[in-house]
Order: sequence, then C-alpha cells, then structure tokens
Amino acid sequence: MVWPAVLSVFGALALGVGWILQHWVVDGTDRRFLELLRTPLWWGGIAAMSVGQTFSGIALQKGPITLVAPLLSTDLLVAFLLRAALVRHRPPRADVIGALGVAAAVIAFVLIGGPHVTRGHEPAGLWASVLGTVIVAGLALALLAAGFARGVAVVSVTSALAAGLLYGLQDVATRACLIMLQRHPAQLLLATVWPYLFLGTAVVSVLLTQRAFRSERLDYALPPIAASQPAVGVVLGVALIGDRLDLTSPALAVEAACLALLVLSAALLSRSAAFESRAAPR
Repeated sequence: MVWPAVLSVFGALALGVGWILQHWVVDGTDRRFLELLRTPLWWGGIAAMSVGQTFSGIALQKGPITLVAPLLSTDLLVAFLLRAALVRHRPPRADVIGALGVAAAVIAFVLIGGPHVTRGHEPAGLWASVLGTVIVAGLALALLAAGFARGVAVVSVTSALAAGLLYGLQDVATRACLIMLQRHPAQLLLATVWPYLFLGTAVVSVLLTQRAFRSERLDYALPPIAASQPAVGVVLGVALIGDRLDLTSPALAVEAACLALLVLSAALLSRSAAFESRAAPR
C-alpha cells in the first residue's frame, strides 16, 4: 500500500495548493467570473486541483478508499501551511494544536486501521448503492435546509459540509467504476449505477462548493469539506466497496476517535487568523 499512500499525499499537496491559489485571487475582491478567466494565477489553482484529482484517482485505482480518503484530507493542513506562509502568519498555540491534530488523526487512523483491499470483492449491487446514496443525499439536504436563509456564514458552512459528503460519495463511485473496469467490459459498467452516480455527485458537489464560497472565506469552506469527505468515504468504502479496516473492538474505538479528532482539529484550524480574508480588519 506504499504507492497509494504516496499518490494520496501528492494529491493532497496539489489540492491544498489549488485551494489557496484560487482563493488568493478572489480574496477581498469583487472579481467576476470572466475576470478570473483572464487571471493566470487562478488558472494555476485550477491546474493544481486537476493534478490533485488525477493523483487521487490513480491512488483509488491502486489502493482502498479507507486509505486514500483520510490521507487526502491533509489538503487542509497543506492549505493552512501555505496560507500562513503567504500572509506571514505566526501560528499561535491553537493553530499548532489543530495542525498537529489533523496530522496525528490521519497517521493514527492509517496505522491502527490497517486499510486493505478485499481481493475479488465486487462493488455493491443496485439496491445497496441506492440506499447508501439516499442516506448521504438526505444528510446533505438536511444540512442545506438547516442553513437556508440563516446568513452567509451559516450557508457557507452547511454548503461545504454537504459538498464534503458528496465528495466522499464521489470517491466511492470513482473506486467502484475503476474496479468494474479492471474486471469487466465497459458496457457492463454502464449497466450499473456507479458511472451516473460519479457524474451526478461531481456536478452537484462543485456547485455546492461554489455556494460555500459565497462568503469569500476559505475558513468557512475548506475545513468542513476536509472533515466530512473522509468520514463518508471510509464508511461507504467499507459498506459498499469491500475495502477493509481492522474492525475489532479496540481498533474500531481508536478509528472512531481518530475521525472525531480530525473533525475537531479541522474546526480548530478553521478559526485560525491565517484563513481570514486579506480585506478583513486585523
């Protein structure tokens, strides 16, 4: 599992850089979309995100989502470090604790959980995949309803959480498609729900991410996505794809604690002054 881990880390690095470059262009400005299209730095962010998605796709082809999803969540740590360097932010103790918490949660999860692939296991059938989709979509809709007309900050955070849920579902659909293509003809894949689920979640999650950026605050968008995406990816990866973790009682308790620590650390990092808008008063 060395190569999937390495590819996931490189993917997280590229994604973190992409997040920051795109946000740096619009931070504190009123640029319209057509203006962004004429900005090389914005295109640099798009290119970095594309590279990150490519690395994550290859990692999902070679390794279990239970390994790839947690490692990809370290894009939050990369984004924090890069943003802090750009704005010359000296991290206080809370920022250091949040950053270390993210790193420790991911490392401990991978070491304790021992993610691995179940050889010969086929992705779940129609009804199981539909049930998983309905549950995730229901949670996303509940979040959007909770944030409806509650102010820009709440709308941004709830939209980001919903986007993260769908990104996790997209990761699962990606891995399912790759497994099917490795073992069966392409026409058989088209007879399953997975390619359509991949396309649907890809479109809706991007739209929700843009909705989360309405506040032009990276701290309202990136940490919720980084916290919710791996949780959904891990749970559905085990339930629908057949990727495995150590599910003995002690290991399961530690794995749950690691996911909780990841969420808490992401919330702590989201309060960092490094993520504040450059237009905000200091």
